[in-house]
Amino acid sequence: MPRVPDLSRTRIRTFHHQAYGLQIIADLPLPELTTLDASSQRGAVRVSLARRAERSQFAARWYLRSRHARGKTWLRYGKIQDGYVLSFPNLADFVVDTSGSQIVCCNAIGEATIRTIRHLLIDQVLPLIVNLRGREALHATAIATQKGVCAFTGLAGSGKSTLAASFVLSGYPLVCDDCLAVAERKTIVALPGYPGLRLWDDSIRGVGATSRNLKPVAHYTGKSRWSTYSRPTEFYSKPRRLARVYLLERARSSRPSTRVAIRELAPAEALMGLVKAAYRFDITDAAMLKRQFHFLARVAEQVPIKQLVMPNDFSALDDVRQAVLHDLS
Repeated sequence: MPRVPDLSRTRIRTFHHQAYGLQIIADLPLPELTTLDASSQRGAVRVSLARRAERSQFAARWYLRSRHARGKTWLRYGKIQDGYVLSFPNLADFVVDTSGSQIVCCNAIGEATIRTIRHLLIDQVLPLIVNLRGREALHATAIATQKGVCAFTGLAGSGKSTLAASFVLSGYPLVCDDCLAVAERKTIVALPGYPGLRLWDDSIRGVGATSRNLKPVAHYTGKSRWSTYSRPTEFYSKPRRLARVYLLERARSSRPSTRVAIRELAPAEALMGLVKAAYRFDITDAAMLKRQFHFLARVAEQVPIKQLVMPNDFSALDDVRQAVLHDLS
């Protein structure tokens, strides 16, 4: 059974980045992320992508599968000696040590471009690493307002990134896309992700995003990554108080008369909404599950959690923004 390689003693050129409250040292540049001072190395996550084409076999004990809506396996979680393997079938595998301090990509297929590998690392693996390293993260997209950070969570396709893009274009900086890392520092604070949003073509047209800031996300998806770092005001790069979490739902009716609706959730509803949205690396780790539940309970006590019903129409985005800003005030 292969062991997780020790990257700390490997002498290679390194690139320093940050995201989700993590310091990241990689052997290839990660242009999607913000850069970090090279002198900051303590507690960093070391990442190797240069060896992605190397072939490795794992006698893994698979304990969880994430599936597409059609039932096809998207991600397998397995335990190996001294760590874990996150396997994306027909794309690549990522080997992680037990502390979440080292990540090695291997078994990448020929069609998986380096852009695809970076996407898997940044948008799929690193959010799970946050949980493995003792903090919590939610499947949520967030923007910064004068009242604090406002986060949107919900099922895939509920409009999290589209709504956030409309806020950014209206002058509210992005905090993160699809992964909101949170921490407790007297209050509950949101930790910044990276300056980019993943959007489908109809959302790009619907919010009026310019094509000059668009790049492909990966070879297997039609989504584009819209960079919000062309101006510093478009990305909020510091921890800030989490002011609201909205659980998004699309209105069943697409009629123009459908209105935006916001309602405060009962404590039990609020907590379960956070539990459903949380990233979990090792679901067999009882101590982690207990830690996460108690932390999310404190979030639900300190941060208003509300349901936000959105009309299924891009023309309603202005009304949704105004309703959210009114609710925050």
